[in-house]
Amino acid sequence: MIKSFFSVVPLFLFSSLFAVSSMAAENEALQKTTVEAFSMTNMLNMFMGLAVVVALILGLAWVLKKYGKLPGNNLVDMKVIGGLSLGTREKAVLIEVENTRLLVGVTPGHIQTLHVLGESDASPSSFDATLNKQLDQVQTSAVEQSNA
Repeated sequence: MIKSFFSVVPLFLFSSLFAVSSMAAENEALQKTTVEAFSMTNMLNMFMGLAVVVALILGLAWVLKKYGKLPGNNLVDMKVIGGLSLGTREKAVLIEVENTRLLVGVTPGHIQTLHVLGESDASPSSFDATLNKQLDQVQTSAVEQSNA
């Protein structure tokens, strides 16, 4: 411990002497040239740099939104297949979670599973056809239950 302390002290002294000498040279250079902080060229440089940084942020946000499926980002294989507006604030949404299709009702304060469609087919059909087919099945089963 003591040996390492004595080996660090000369290194610290040498680096501090080097820093003092470089600060003195830098101070002389600053005294020779004085520039106004709010000159037109400095303001233009600042705004151009700001524009470049904002453009980079917006560009990276667009790239992440477009190609946002990063590995490890989504642990569940889930996709929104389609949606249908039922009113001003209500929707029926068909989603697929790990090859199981679910018909979900979405309102501002509530989400409810309306029907579980089971395994998805090899040939995906359109959302309208699937929704109409499932609604017909639900309606016929409701009519049969009311008749019984």
